[in-house]
Amino acid sequence: MYAGITPTKFGQYPITARLDAERALFHKTQQLKEVDWEIPIPVLDQEDLLAQSIDTSKLVPGAAAVDALGSCTANATAAHVAQLSVAAGKDLESIEVGFGGKVWRMSPNSAPANEEWAIVFYHLDTDQTNDASQEWPPTDCGSTGQYCCEFAVAHGLAKNYIVPHNIQGALLALQKGTVIQGAPWFNSWFQPDSDGFIDGDGSVEAFEAAIQSGVAGGHETCQRAIKQLAQSSTGAINLQKTVIAIRNSWSVKFGLDGDYLIHASTLNLLGHYIDYKQLVI
Repeated sequence: MYAGITPTKFGQYPITARLDAERALFHKTQQLKEVDWEIPIPVLDQEDLLAQSIDTSKLVPGAAAVDALGSCTANATAAHVAQLSVAAGKDLESIEVGFGGKVWRMSPNSAPANEEWAIVFYHLDTDQTNDASQEWPPTDCGSTGQYCCEFAVAHGLAKNYIVPHNIQGALLALQKGTVIQGAPWFNSWFQPDSDGFIDGDGSVEAFEAAIQSGVAGGHETCQRAIKQLAQSSTGAINLQKTVIAIRNSWSVKFGLDGDYLIHASTLNLLGHYIDYKQLVI
């Protein structure tokens, strides 16, 4: 069972999302299908870094040696980039980030190696802000899907990115590959049920109960599958009967070997409090 809340799961500073209407993606009446994208790197763990033999002070100049980071955006992006790149025919080990004359490459077998890749990505990504209060190091500030996509494009990891503006758009984007999502994380969601769901039955009542449990922070994860799709012949989607599998970065001990399930209806209820992005490789 997952240990629960720690102060290092989430970034410390909220960042206002920018309007990206020219990259918008909306579902209309397109017929969708259930998909299950393989993520070719192991489940990451942004905590227990020392147990993984990861010394952040040796990875990034000026960083303290810590046992956890609020680097969920970078971890979600690592899974996202790995899936899309390999699906596009790229070699996993060719996916690299680097600075100071050193390069980090993804690995098909080593979760710590990919976690180091994500930590370096996190450092370089946060440096884009030009605001010391929102850069790591020194502050474990967190980031956004927007910044991660902009960094990925600027450094040649992707050509561009698109922005699904609601859950229906995200389901459409999932037809082509994984999607990263940033959203509030509620205290009741730390313990998925025996089936892997964090949101009960996806009803309004379950969502209201999550709200009552309190917001723990903002969290970025990676949508990887439509496990169940309920869609009519006219294209209408029954969101409460549509189920999405999402890759987390809290080790294989969380949920279903590192993934969790959520109803599309819950993501719809989150409305403008949720953000979706998909890189174009």
